Amino acid sequence: MDFMPAFTRQEGSGWKQTPEAKKVLGIIKDSGAADFNIQPAPSVLMQGDRPMWGSGGGVHYTDGTGTFVDPIHGSVSTAAHEAGHAGFMTELGKQRMGQKDFRGKNNMEGQLEYVTAAEPMTGSSLRSAYEAMSKPIMLEEANAQGVAAGAMNKAGFSMDNNGWQEAKMRDTGLAEDIPATLTYPGQYRFGGGFDQTSDAYSGGHFRNDQGHFDMTQATPSEYAEFQKIQRSHIPAMKRQFQAGFERIK
Repeated sequence: MDFMPAFTRQEGSGWKQTPEAKKVLGIIKDSGAADFNIQPAPSVLMQGDRPMWGSGGGVHYTDGTGTFVDPIHGSVSTAAHEAGHAGFMTELGKQRMGQKDFRGKNNMEGQLEYVTAAEPMTGSSLRSAYEAMSKPIMLEEANAQGVAAGAMNKAGFSMDNNGWQEAKMRDTGLAEDIPATLTYPGQYRFGGGFDQTSDAYSGGHFRNDQGHFDMTQATPSEYAEFQKIQRSHIPAMKRQFQAGFERIK
């Protein structure tokens, strides 16, 4: 589909939400969402180590700082996704994120001291880290994606998934392909592109010489548990996506 911008620039009056964005965000608000305000990101706002402008992305800060979308390349789908975080955050998401944002400003290593009570280097300890840290973020992202898809569908628009395409099982090692709608949330899985838990848990040992995620140094117990987790990723995301989708009335 053609790019559908979330904001348009009015001469002398700054950035304004497009009619399409207002329609979709209104649908989310009318579905019982907590109060939210999607704002154009100021150029100085940083997302990770990148300037927000031009990224096409968005960010929701759970400390009340705000919810922002890139006004240049941010789409209505992106705005709806961030509204999904702000308006319908999951209970797991609230517990996991606390007062942190969704871009990893938390100290993962420090938190592991509290969540991995099981004996280190076992399947139980790996499962503990995944359940406490990777999974809540992955499912929160899937939920926000479901809310966005539900609102876009009700508005008569198509989700653009911000450019994410289907991820093949041959590349992910999962039990099936990740559909395009879930490829972004899937990056937060244990070992995914945006996951930080595996590095914090393993001290960087779950990486090969090229810096790619690799379970070669896992113990047999860890690897067996990892395989179980690999089979559960997509079903869990699909369930949470559908739960978010059904929040839209």
